[in-house]
Amino acid sequence: MKAPASALIVEDLPDSRAWLSQILVQAFADIKIATANTLAEARAAVAVSAPDLALVDLGLPDGNGVD
Repeated sequence: MKAPASALIVEDLPDSRAWLSQILVQAFADIKIATANTLAEARAAVAVSAPDLALVDLGLPDGNGVD
């Protein structure tokens, strides 16, 4: 059995993070979603488990999402 796909949403705005999560669940019913509010949180999450998909805000409080 194949593990469900995983996604990481890196977004500092709670409403946007919730909206993106809803969209992913609608598109991929069994997707496992992790979220991060900052670049530091995102780096920590990726160190634990690399997601299949990442949606990253470019303007984060502690840096640029491109980094």
